[in-house]
Amino acid sequence: DLSNEECWIKTSKAGLEFQTRLRERSVIFVIDNLVDAISDIANKTGKHGNSITAHELRWVYRNRHDDLVKQNVKFFLNGEAISHEDVFSLVGWDKYKPKNGV
Repeated sequence: DLSNEECWIKTSKAGLEFQTRLRERSVIFVIDNLVDAISDIANKTGKHGNSITAHELRWVYRNRHDDLVKQNVKFFLNGEAISHEDVFSLVGWDKYKPKNGV
């Protein structure tokens, strides 16, 4: 059986897929407080590494080449839109090792 947290994580990632790929609607991430935590997010460590948002960001990273995900996931930093390329070139993503080898 899954814990409540594991259920939330799976539901959240399924929601991202539903919203971006099936409904083709936008999902917005404000990353102001996460820029310095990318290493923790990518390595699944520290204060931010196992949060639901971290799981969502890793899902977006794994699906970053999907046109519908690129089109519908929006990132903002300090009130300004920021590209997927800029987000996923932040220090730390190079250390991410997805379970499925993406």
